[in-house]
Amino acid sequence: MQGEMGDAPSADEATVDLWGPVRHALASPPAVDPDAEPATASEVRAELRRMQGEMASHSYASMATALPALLRDSAGVGDRGLRSHVLGMTGWLLTQNRQWGDAALVLDRAVDVADDETTAAAAVATRVWCEVRQGHLEAARALAIEWADRIEPRFSRATTGQMAAWGRLWLYIATVGVRDNRGGEHEDAMGMARAAAARIGREVLTEASTTRQFGPITVEHAAAESAAIAGQPALALAIAERTPPATFLPTAAGRLRHRLDKANAHTQLGRWDDAVGELRTLGQIAPEWITQQQYARDIVSDVITRRRTLTDEMRDLADLVKLEH
Repeated sequence: MQGEMGDAPSADEATVDLWGPVRHALASPPAVDPDAEPATASEVRAELRRMQGEMASHSYASMATALPALLRDSAGVGDRGLRSHVLGMTGWLLTQNRQWGDAALVLDRAVDVADDETTAAAAVATRVWCEVRQGHLEAARALAIEWADRIEPRFSRATTGQMAAWGRLWLYIATVGVRDNRGGEHEDAMGMARAAAARIGREVLTEASTTRQFGPITVEHAAAESAAIAGQPALALAIAERTPPATFLPTAAGRLRHRLDKANAHTQLGRWDDAVGELRTLGQIAPEWITQQQYARDIVSDVITRRRTLTDEMRDLADLVKLEH
C-alpha cells in the first residue's frame, strides 16, 4: 500500500445514527421557542468559534448534538456569510464522518448562500476533499481548477484569507495529480501552493468553518504525503524530518493526516514499531477521528499482513479502526 485512492465506503450504522439529528435539522429546521430571545449574529459567531475548538479536538459526538441548534440559529440572523460558514462546518463534519451524499448537498448550499467568493471557496475546498476521499479524482480536479482560476489573487493586493484559499485549492490539485499519475501537473500545482505559502509566510486558518490550515508547513506536509503515495517512503520521512514542528493547532485533522503519512512511509520501509507507534499515538489523541480513516485501516491491514504477527497491540489497533482480523 502506498496511500489510499479513496475512502468510498460510507459511514457505518452507528455513525449514521449519530448524525441523524443534523440531517433532520437540514431538512426541517428545529422549531424556535416562542418564549426565547432569538440568537444574535454575535452569539452565532461565538458558538461557531467554540465548535471550531471542538473540531480541533475531534469531539464529533458532542458536535453532532450541538449542531442542529446552530443550524437553526444561523438561519435566522440574516447574515449570508455566517450562514455559509455554519453550512460549511456541517459539510466538513459530514465528510469527515463519511456521509458523502449529505455532505455534497449541504456544501453546495454553503456555496450558494455565500456572500463573497472567498467564503464560497471554503465550502468548495471541502467539496473537493469530499470527492478526493471517494476516489472521484477527475471531479475533484475539475472543481479545484475551476475555483483556483476563479479566485486567483493579485499577489500585491490579496488578503491573507484570499491567498490561503487559493493556495489550498492548488494543494488539492497537487494531491489529485500524484494520485492520478499527472506528474507534471502535480509539480506545477505544488509550485503555485509554495508561492502562496511564501507570500503569507506563516501558518493560518483558511476559513472560519473548519480547522483547515495553509502555510509553509502545510505545503511541506503535502509534499511528504505525495512522496508516500508515490512509493517514495524515504523521501516522505526526510521531508517530515526537515519540516519544523506544527505548533499551530497541532491536533487538527491535517496534522493528524501527516502522522498517517509517516506511518505509511514506515510501513513501506518495514519499520513496524515506528508505524505502530504513530498509529497508537493517533488513537490516543483522536480516537473519534482515526475510526473514520480508511487510510488508517489500510495501514493497519498492511502491517498485519506483512509482519505476519498479530500482537495484542495490533489487535487493539485493528479494533480501533474497525478492521476485521
